[in-house]
Amino acid sequence: MSAGAQRGGDEGGIFASIGVRRVVNGVGPATRLGGVALHPSVVAAMTDATHYPVRMDELERSAGRELARMLGVESAYVTSGASAALTLATAAIIAGEDAAKIDALPRVEGVPRDIVVLAAHRDPYDRALEAAGARLRVVGYPATTHLGEVDRALDDETAGVLYRPGRPGDHPPLSAICELAARRGIPVLIDGALYAPPLENLHRWMDAGAALVALSGGKHFRGPQASGILCGHAGLVDLVALQHQDMDEREATWIRGARSTTPLTPPRQGIGRAMKVGREQIAGLIAAVTRYVEAPGADDEPGIRELQQLRALLQPGTIPVIWHETSVLGVPVLELDLAAAGLDADSFVTALRERDQPIFLEESEAWRGVLQVNPMGLTHGDGRTIAEAVTAAARALRGTEGEHQ
Repeated sequence: MSAGAQRGGDEGGIFASIGVRRVVNGVGPATRLGGVALHPSVVAAMTDATHYPVRMDELERSAGRELARMLGVESAYVTSGASAALTLATAAIIAGEDAAKIDALPRVEGVPRDIVVLAAHRDPYDRALEAAGARLRVVGYPATTHLGEVDRALDDETAGVLYRPGRPGDHPPLSAICELAARRGIPVLIDGALYAPPLENLHRWMDAGAALVALSGGKHFRGPQASGILCGHAGLVDLVALQHQDMDEREATWIRGARSTTPLTPPRQGIGRAMKVGREQIAGLIAAVTRYVEAPGADDEPGIRELQQLRALLQPGTIPVIWHETSVLGVPVLELDLAAAGLDADSFVTALRERDQPIFLEESEAWRGVLQVNPMGLTHGDGRTIAEAVTAAARALRGTEGEHQ
């Protein structure tokens, strides 16, 4: 039984004591809703980590080795999320081990800092790269990109290439882009937050020539929401600590770390200092990844059962429901076709949100009148709660529409 299933009926706790209501999370591992429930083994690891202090640079190195072993990659580093991993990776790519450049970010000038990205791969999380001082150089169009366009964009001002998997269109394969970049010594950075695990995707990207991959710790791995992993080539991953660790140290006694090529003079606080990770996040992430590797997807099962119950309760009904066996996050999702039922999606979302116990569903397809239910954040009883709320909202909205006729 998952932690969520064990606590599903508990409305008490610290949040209730400060007046914060529990919500029903039908969106999935969304940060704005606090992510998903943690397994007891993850919580226990986080609690154990608070018992005594350690050197955080040593903990990061050891945790990175263990994560790299479990994930089957060359090197790994724990970050405060996939977005932080993108920022830290970009900073390492631009500044390297030059203390002066590290200190100057994000205002560094006179060095390569352009990041090439396909138009189809643009995303609000591009800000994570720009925060480190990168200039984005966009190539191609949303539906099509020529390999020659990528080739022409790789010049002396180019620091790296950003690639996002899963975008539809006629675009060059990752392997072809990596081959072009490798000829010029330019690293390719993958934003893999949504698409790995499964670990087969991670290994495929690395085999294709990617230098770095940013992963979320709070999605498929079900680790702490404020955790992520940067995987890839050791030479680049090792540089991240210079951007991230607490550098409030004296020059005379600074421990230079594992790499003999790190600067003789310590940099000041790096661009990633605001993205620090606690020992409890690192411990929880290790426990979560360990559990995932041993039993991939096991903790998704209670939520999937709730989703199955929701489907059963809504069929037959006035709102058509469509079951999709898989999704971007690799779990089934249930689609509520409000447009087919003649209901306005925005009004429906508002009705669910304004309940005594607010209910949130995935709105990425609301533009076409569809809401989705993702099972990853569902706990015991949520399937029935959503079914009752959906039925009540449909009845109320139809009554309102009748009054206006």
